[in-house]
Amino acid sequence: MSAVFSVALPVFGIIAAGIFAGRFQFLTIEDSQSLNKFVFRFAMPAALFGLTAGSAPPGPEAAPFVGSYAIAAAIVLFAAYHLSKKLFALTGQEAGAHSLASVMGNAVFLGLPIALSIEGWGKPFVMLMLIEGVFVIGAGAAMLASRDNASGGAFVGYFVKPLKNPLVAGMALGFLYSVIGLGFSGPVETFFSLLGRAAGPTALFSLGLFLATHKFPDMKVVGGRVSFIAIGKMIALPAIALGLAAFFGVSDPHYLGALALFMFVPSGVTTFVMASQAGAGETETAAAVFATTLLSVLTISGVLIAFA
Repeated sequence: MSAVFSVALPVFGIIAAGIFAGRFQFLTIEDSQSLNKFVFRFAMPAALFGLTAGSAPPGPEAAPFVGSYAIAAAIVLFAAYHLSKKLFALTGQEAGAHSLASVMGNAVFLGLPIALSIEGWGKPFVMLMLIEGVFVIGAGAAMLASRDNASGGAFVGYFVKPLKNPLVAGMALGFLYSVIGLGFSGPVETFFSLLGRAAGPTALFSLGLFLATHKFPDMKVVGGRVSFIAIGKMIALPAIALGLAAFFGVSDPHYLGALALFMFVPSGVTTFVMASQAGAGETETAAAVFATTLLSVLTISGVLIAFA
């Protein structure tokens, strides 16, 4: 339990600092937008580049473990996208924000510090982060991308526009850097590490500032959408992934513990940043990040009790 609070409380503290700054008008909505642009265009891409460039790609022996997450993520992404459009009459971009928030977790800034503190959990946890960063962020960028009116333009834009997303570009370039085998150390590592470290606290602070400077719609409207995201992220995704891991015969307790922790971290602040930049679903994703972070105190505690 102490591991949860030692990481979760500072996360809430940074969000609270952003709320404080907005409530007492130290910063404005325009400042929130500027902070989001910095995170989206510079800090977060640097963090993702450093993550992939400094880690070896998963080998074939990890296929059952990685596949358990990848298949579960694909199922929830697809289901959340289409169900949210049908249930809440959302646009494609709004449904994309809901879908991404139902899968993308706060692995970097909440889960990873916990995984690294438990022997044997760090390596498999980073494997899942690589898969999430390459495929889930890529899929999210595609769903959040605006569409051209012409069918041909829409088809091309669906695949091309995500490549212009700085988060996708940072992860893809880092993956390429790792595959080529270039050394990632010295000044290069220090540069991306320093810039990347700014992503987490800045994004969390901006989230709090957003919550303080935006008037939320009636909870009768937002509450259903936030609950939908929470059910997908904290119930459906873990159930499918852990079920597939059992089906595929994943038995290593370190891998199972890392998978469970990865599944039960809350919706990531990256979803809010991406939704904010797309101008679709940012209110719901911000509320979902906050709500699932509260829930994660219980879920992560359960993971640590069961697996650690």
